[in-house]
Amino acid sequence: MLQKAVSHGGHSALTDRVDVDFSLAIHNRTGKYFIGRDLLETTDLPIGKTYFWGLAADRPPSGLFGKVVGRLQHYHIRAHAIGGAWRRVPKRRPERPLLHLDPFTVPSTVLRREDAVLCHDLGPLTHPDLFDAEVSRIYHPIYREIAQVGPHLIFVSKASMAQFASLYPDADPASIRCIYPPIRAGATTARPEPVPDVHRPFLLTVGSIGSRKNQQRCIDAFSRSGLFHTGVRYVMCGPREPGFEEVQAAAERTPGVLCLPYVTDAQLSWLYRSAAGFALVSRLEGFGMPVAEAIAHGLIPLVTRDSVLHEVAGDGALLAGADEVDEIAEQMIRLLRMSNDERRSRIEQLQAAITRFDIEAIRQQWRSAFRDILSH
Repeated sequence: MLQKAVSHGGHSALTDRVDVDFSLAIHNRTGKYFIGRDLLETTDLPIGKTYFWGLAADRPPSGLFGKVVGRLQHYHIRAHAIGGAWRRVPKRRPERPLLHLDPFTVPSTVLRREDAVLCHDLGPLTHPDLFDAEVSRIYHPIYREIAQVGPHLIFVSKASMAQFASLYPDADPASIRCIYPPIRAGATTARPEPVPDVHRPFLLTVGSIGSRKNQQRCIDAFSRSGLFHTGVRYVMCGPREPGFEEVQAAAERTPGVLCLPYVTDAQLSWLYRSAAGFALVSRLEGFGMPVAEAIAHGLIPLVTRDSVLHEVAGDGALLAGADEVDEIAEQMIRLLRMSNDERRSRIEQLQAAITRFDIEAIRQQWRSAFRDILSH
């Protein structure tokens, strides 16, 4: 059995468990949430208590209570990161090693070297123009503290891990590794449910809708491609984020483009199974799970060249520059007109690439990470 003696203020606590901060589940249903949910469902991991801000519970607070807890947590984190009246509220001192499922929760506790942080991307640092200004202000001191303290670090992509090393060359984490997120079971096993007003053939984009995902340039590219005049449509779905209004306006004025709200797993399954091709030429990603999900459904994706999306898909994907509207248009056309031989070859490469995201293999990597956390 894994055990560790941890010193807390002059006394020792024997532990064979790692507590988890899953506060992002209070108000987040993006890929980060699903990564955390899948992790907590790995029943043989030595997980102790699960925290939502300062509350230890089996499930996140919901309804009005959840909104209140989420807002108070935000005040607390903001104050300890960049200042404010809530700084008077002390940080929680964990009794056991604590795994933060997002760096955002780090300021709410006293961070120690025996703790661990799951890092999704460093976008607020490297691309502040794609985020709310306050988000970038908060994440800068958070990552500085992480670099100074040196807890165990887990990244969801090699690209993000390399960015951290470049930004903080003097950091000395207790351990560092990349563990890819698994493909969500709900996206591949849900019984397909048709989406009203969506007709084949269509290209599909899945992901938060806004400036960061670059849908506006993809809409422009679809318009330039002339595919609409051959009966092809372009469908996108996902939750809103900064820049949504501009994307929505572009979709409304462009023939053949349909911007859906966040869809159910059953509807998403139908979209993946029914699409003629997939496009996600994003400006910034932490990982890009929709690309892996699309490949699992037999789609060839068009993704951003030299990006984490390229890392996820491998060389079977079609590539384009995020700012190159004409190139994106050309590759959209290629998705629809590709020869059967090329399609077959690319799908074989893509299917081989996503074996890296098999849930059992990834759970084994998490078991190794927990062993490291508990052995230091």
